[in-house]
Amino acid sequence: MLIASLVLTVTSAGILAMIIQSRRLTEGSIVQNSVVTIMQGYIEQLKSLEYGLLAVSLPTAPSVNPTIPTVLDEATPDPLTLSWGSPPTALPAIGTTPTGAVTNTKSIAIKNPAVNPNDTLTLTIWVWVQDLTDIPNNVGGSKAITMIYTYQFRDGGRTKSFRSSLRTIRSVVPSF
Repeated sequence: MLIASLVLTVTSAGILAMIIQSRRLTEGSIVQNSVVTIMQGYIEQLKSLEYGLLAVSLPTAPSVNPTIPTVLDEATPDPLTLSWGSPPTALPAIGTTPTGAVTNTKSIAIKNPAVNPNDTLTLTIWVWVQDLTDIPNNVGGSKAITMIYTYQFRDGGRTKSFRSSLRTIRSVVPSF
């Protein structure tokens, strides 16, 4: 009887550990998919703006950084402030900020209602828009959009940080 109880306890502990790990992986996947969906939403808004409204990043630090009129929903403006200069050619390490990066901080409720601080995600976004128009080389009106984003979330007792980027081209011809 004692040996059977020991085998049952060890087996139950293994199954419980597997369930806990599975839940952690699922929660991490939910957070990652939420962030990617949010960032794709911003990209789609930038691509659907009238071409002339898509401001371009200035080469040097301006006194006031231009903003892009994005929205959170139909009734809530959620503008993105442009960074200045050129976007980095490689993804900067977490904890570093490239020259000219202007931080847009967004708080995202992952669970609604947010019961504890871990239910809200802080998303940091840097945005650059560069004019690629080069008439002598037959490149018509087009702009490159670069967005670098960083977020953290708690996975059990650990805080995990992630950074990634999205890049796209917006031409004079609508891309929607």
